[in-house]
Amino acid sequence: MDIETIDQAPSEVRLHRVLWLVKFLRALVLHVLVAVVAAGVYFMTGFDKVSPLAVDMIRSMRAQAIQNNLDGNPLGQVGFAITAAILFVVFLMFVTWIYRSITNVRRRALQFQALLWVAVALWNSAGKWSEVRFAFRNLDTEFAILSAFGSAMTILVVPLVVGTALWTVARSPEPSSFVATLDPRLAPGFWTYVNKLLDLPRTPLRTVRTTVAYAFAFAGALLLIESMMYLLTAGSTSNKLATLAIACQHRDLLPDCVAQSERWARRIPLFLLVAIIGVKVAAFLQSTAKRLGGLSVAEVLRRPNDPFVLYLRPFDADDVILPTPRLPPLSSFLSFRPFPVRIEEELFDVADGYRPLIAVGRPGSSKEAQGGLAYRTYLDDSEWQAYVAQKIRDAERIVLLLKDSAGVRWELERVIREKAAPKTLFLVDPAIKADATWDALAKTLVPLLQEAALAPAEFGLQSRPIGFFLQGGKLVEIVNANRTATSYRTAFSHFLAARLAAG
Repeated sequence: MDIETIDQAPSEVRLHRVLWLVKFLRALVLHVLVAVVAAGVYFMTGFDKVSPLAVDMIRSMRAQAIQNNLDGNPLGQVGFAITAAILFVVFLMFVTWIYRSITNVRRRALQFQALLWVAVALWNSAGKWSEVRFAFRNLDTEFAILSAFGSAMTILVVPLVVGTALWTVARSPEPSSFVATLDPRLAPGFWTYVNKLLDLPRTPLRTVRTTVAYAFAFAGALLLIESMMYLLTAGSTSNKLATLAIACQHRDLLPDCVAQSERWARRIPLFLLVAIIGVKVAAFLQSTAKRLGGLSVAEVLRRPNDPFVLYLRPFDADDVILPTPRLPPLSSFLSFRPFPVRIEEELFDVADGYRPLIAVGRPGSSKEAQGGLAYRTYLDDSEWQAYVAQKIRDAERIVLLLKDSAGVRWELERVIREKAAPKTLFLVDPAIKADATWDALAKTLVPLLQEAALAPAEFGLQSRPIGFFLQGGKLVEIVNANRTATSYRTAFSHFLAARLAAG
């Protein structure tokens, strides 16, 4: 038996950029969707209070439409509405193209997209410069500073960061981590795929609690995105400035424009504070959704043949916090899932919507179902071994967190005895760091695997892998020196994706 080693460490920093980019694209789609809906409501009814950020876009579009009418351009407001709808469709197609290019690591397409983002950023920056210069010469100074920052972020900084991230993916030497982590086959079905794209729960809506949890999560996602976008754009000052720059072409309106810029300069800092509070409220809504969204194993597995992933671990692993990934600055700002996290949370998020992740509950812990964690069943000491043995036989996939303990040794021996090792991902407990604990694990684990002909003679955990699994007559080691939340997430995704590729 051969050993194949996949070193994911060099790709992890790049993967952080990719995951940030995917989250940003999700946020951008939702943000633009809300803005288009708000604009549609305005053009049909005149109501402009659907979204605070959309109001500024509507004002900018209305000002441009009025200016077009004055210039004799027949496009008008209706034409602008039609143009906005067309641009939104084009935008969705463009974002879909980017996403498919990332998930398949289409290098040439990614390089072209990166250059396109940079070119558009530079083109828009040249056009925006005249507006910023006008603001400093004619409008309130505080507003000019805010609008310069907001314009720089939305028109130059963010597009350049997106372009850099796309170029990074295109130049990555080890693309399998990207492909595995973003594999669309892990989100089968339209409901799961859309909710995974939007970072919403894929938990079945089988109870009132899970339905309410989904509603909270959706409301939290919208509030989080709108609040972060408001912060990122410094109160949508770029659109505000565009409106004033058009209106103030008529010198007799300049005093009114100055007064309006002063009012905005006083209000924007207050609303920025409100946006910060909005981020906190959104986090509260999402944490509440997690608490409400839990189901038991019996509620999830209703039929005997329902597929599932079995999670076996030492109970003290429930308390181990994974190190926070080293995120780029904007990635940290737009990380919708808070860090730090436990390994089970990462495993659950990968499996959610693909297969239920189930586990035995820790004795003495609360028996209330918790969202964001494996679906649990609680058993007496006399029952758990028979239950686990049956689940080992029935599971489609197994994740076994390895540690030198009596319970884990029994589970490992049972996995081998039931010939379930080929469908098992063996992960190393993140708490194992010292040489002595690695040596103890190797003395327990390696002889059992070698006696069952599941590992070659040279295998001895020398590389200190984060995990390993059997695939096509080979033992595949996943090595990652980072051992962050992203590391375990990627290892589990890689295992699932590899099993899918093998059929």
